[in-house]
Amino acid sequence: MLSGATQHPLRLLAIISLAVFIWRLVVVQALGITLYIDEAQYWTWAQDLEWGYFSKPPGVALLIAASTALFGDGILGVKALAMLCYIASAWLVRAIALRLFDAETAFWSAIAMLTLPMFGWLGLFVSTDALLTLFWLAALLAFQRALKGDAWRDWLAVGLLCGLGLLSKYTMIAWLLAALLYLAVFDRARLRGAKPWAAALLALLVLSPNLIWNVVNDFPTLRHTAEITVAKRAAGGLASLGEFLAAQWIAFGPVLGSVCLLLLAGGRAIWREPRYRLLLWFALPLWIVVSVQAFKTSANANWAAPAFAPAAIAVVAWLLQRQWRQLLAAGLALNLLLVGVVYHWPQLLALAGAESARLDPYARARGWDQVGRQLQPLFAAHPGAVLVADNRTVMAHLLYELRELDPPAASWDPQRSKADHYKLSTDLNRYKGRDLIFVTRETPPDFAPHVEASARIATLKAPLAGSRSFDVQVYLLREFKGY
Repeated sequence: MLSGATQHPLRLLAIISLAVFIWRLVVVQALGITLYIDEAQYWTWAQDLEWGYFSKPPGVALLIAASTALFGDGILGVKALAMLCYIASAWLVRAIALRLFDAETAFWSAIAMLTLPMFGWLGLFVSTDALLTLFWLAALLAFQRALKGDAWRDWLAVGLLCGLGLLSKYTMIAWLLAALLYLAVFDRARLRGAKPWAAALLALLVLSPNLIWNVVNDFPTLRHTAEITVAKRAAGGLASLGEFLAAQWIAFGPVLGSVCLLLLAGGRAIWREPRYRLLLWFALPLWIVVSVQAFKTSANANWAAPAFAPAAIAVVAWLLQRQWRQLLAAGLALNLLLVGVVYHWPQLLALAGAESARLDPYARARGWDQVGRQLQPLFAAHPGAVLVADNRTVMAHLLYELRELDPPAASWDPQRSKADHYKLSTDLNRYKGRDLIFVTRETPPDFAPHVEASARIATLKAPLAGSRSFDVQVYLLREFKGY
């Protein structure tokens, strides 16, 4: 049974935070995986820092650059700071809850953050959600302080943190709009002063280098974001919305997710309570926006990830105020169990004798390290050859796996489509007259107009779970003539 705040000192939270962090490090090592495609791509960005990239602003590249500078380019080195972002976010949750409620609520809110299935899953990987969640919560804490004290330093902190959040992921614009709408509805007098507007202006100033980069490069990030959120064509409809909402409920945990629904169903009573209103104001609108997106086309479960953190505080506070500590304990325990099952799923399958790539949620992060090792002697046999691939998945994985060789590389793009980061940022015409090593998982294109000669020199097999594998074809292209 949960007990009072005095028995939950900071030292205990620090021990639990460290234990969660170490658990995640051990799990990543035990899974035997390499980087996911997006992680590998972000690593390549970190080797060439810019103010923007094809699909994202620069925050995640800066995070990986800092992480690998501290911990090296191995898989844990790439992931370490992103993992720590979620630990730091739990401490921000504690700070927010402490200002709004009490020490007990603060402690258990932090524990909820550490054990929510959403953040348990994201906590194994590098994604833009790591920094976004961190700055979402840091900005909310600064906003609390600004509402109470109205000090310039707090309003400027809000602006700075919003700007850093925008440099991490454009979803942070939802936070900024929610804050301005909150003031318009509940504290309109503040909008007649300069401080909120100065905060908004500072946020845009912090973002401005990325906006300038987009202008110079013909708006690739903004166009990509619009394509996946506005112009994307997918099934959508009630089935897509239902799938997204079900994923949100599971990601909150069955008990805490159900309590959250009860809380939201509280109607006016819950919105009249300023503390709950503030928390839900920075959770519910984001869920609504992404739900609309899911109904219109589709939406990934993590697109509303920052909403879970303030909502978790509200759920914990609501349960504790009603003395429903056993229900809270059950919810936290069930979430921890769910996270543990996901973390150790391959081992559980092996124990059950049901090892299968089809049942492996980590399958997309397997095999590429083997491909990289098999490619190394081919590059050694053809010194100076240029690594070429026809899609970002192959290119990103191989640039990471061949990082010690660091071969020259470019994307195959005779149509000049600029359809992904590597097609945008590389130009194979720079390597006219050079030999190319072309790697693909697909039917190869017609090389004949562009090279003197071509030959398949290897078929590489990348093992997956069970007896399955995927094949990678390797071609040697002699004397590239350009296109």
